[in-house]
Amino acid sequence: MAAYVYLIAILIVVGVVTDYLFHRYVTKRIREVFENVPPFGVVPAEESSDARLVRIPTADGLTLTGSIHPPLSGEPPRAIVIFCPELNGNHWMAAHYCHGLLAQGFSVVSFDFRNQGASDCMDGYTPIHWTTEWEMNDLAGVLEFIETDKQLSNLPIGIFGVSRGGVAALAAGCRYPRIRAVLADSAFGTMAMTKHFVQRFGRYIIPEWFFRVLPQWHIDRTLRRAMRLSESQRLCRYVHLENEVQHLDDTKVRLISGKRDSYVSPTVAGSLAELFGGPELLWLVPRAKHNMARASATEDYDRYVVQHFSQITDDSKSSNEAVTASAAASAP
Repeated sequence: MAAYVYLIAILIVVGVVTDYLFHRYVTKRIREVFENVPPFGVVPAEESSDARLVRIPTADGLTLTGSIHPPLSGEPPRAIVIFCPELNGNHWMAAHYCHGLLAQGFSVVSFDFRNQGASDCMDGYTPIHWTTEWEMNDLAGVLEFIETDKQLSNLPIGIFGVSRGGVAALAAGCRYPRIRAVLADSAFGTMAMTKHFVQRFGRYIIPEWFFRVLPQWHIDRTLRRAMRLSESQRLCRYVHLENEVQHLDDTKVRLISGKRDSYVSPTVAGSLAELFGGPELLWLVPRAKHNMARASATEDYDRYVVQHFSQITDDSKSSNEAVTASAAASAP
């Protein structure tokens, strides 16, 4: 009997040690995949003479470079839309992605995230394709800048982002009720995208047959370990839309993605749409690759963007009319 108990104890110890070593090895390899930045081939846009260059302070002492793009008509703006560029993009790209908005009377505030474009760099931090709380600190600074600007503070606010900027835009929409509409192009959920990467490259980490028999809870736990290790090494904290979605009304959200996107696959884009309310929130653009939806369907893209953000001007008009009617009814 004692020998039997002893054997069981040995097997348990061997299993625990094996599981520990397995997790340590796989976590390290997954982190390498997780932090590997795909070759996006982003070409920053040229300076626009129509925009006004601005400098935006952040709460932690950095200064972001940005620009305010006025409506093409020269008339006062109907509303303001914050534009969040993709990784390695710059604030001048707003003139391309937001052309339809500018043509329809919107003003756009765009900016370079920290350690990107002409904005200040923070020591010890190298941005990659995952959105972190550092980028959210930058967005908080942009919102504070708008709130303190006499020409902008009374305008309804929307937010529009591309790829990593789209993730930041969605998170900002969840956190700040002042933002009335959110549109994200080629965005993704951190956990959903990580699972996609692991399923795609898992056979380079462990044998494919072994990966297939692992329970999902085991895989999820390993992925979270890899993320925590990455956060510790990169001195950051990743943003998880899965943890914030409950704070954003699905009527405020629209998503765009490309059917030929090899990075944010239609499956990943679809999972993000389900997270925020359902497939009707997502427009999958035929033939479009990553961040190329507007190039593939320019007129439809501009129309879609304008239609979504027009709701914030309609809401503002309805609110003003309600206030006026209430004041008139209470007048002696």
